[in-house]
Amino acid sequence: MTLNDLNAIAQTLGVVAVIMSLVFVGYQIRQNTKHARAQIQSARVDRLMAQMIGFSDADKCAAYLRGNGREPTPEAIQERQFYMQCLAQLGVMADVFHQHQEGLLGDEQFVGVVETYKRWLVEPGFRRITLDFHAMMKDRTPAFSSFIDSLLPPEPPKPSE
Repeated sequence: MTLNDLNAIAQTLGVVAVIMSLVFVGYQIRQNTKHARAQIQSARVDRLMAQMIGFSDADKCAAYLRGNGREPTPEAIQERQFYMQCLAQLGVMADVFHQHQEGLLGDEQFVGVVETYKRWLVEPGFRRITLDFHAMMKDRTPAFSSFIDSLLPPEPPKPSE
């Protein structure tokens, strides 16, 4: 083997190493982008949860009801608090769904959480609010809406005796 042959082999190996480095850098950029999107989504849900919890305060619910021309009776305040809790749960559901779609939440973890959501959707109040939310958002969030459809039992649950 001549010096020129060794030089050609070394150059070829160098080119292969550069290409592999570029592929690795591309992979890292893709992973970092996914991670950044997940952090942004998670921060958005954290803000949503903080707002929902804050808005669930009885005084804030009463102010909201008064501001919208309703009498802040204890029942009306409780209805508003329940509604805010349901919206918070829907926010968490959306976050978990998107984390799974992005490959940031494993299938096993996702399946466990999905079972919890199915139990929530048997509850008539949560189911009603979810269906209202679903009807409002289905055209804007088709993938999440399909996910909600997959969780809904075929028939509404019958009230317990």
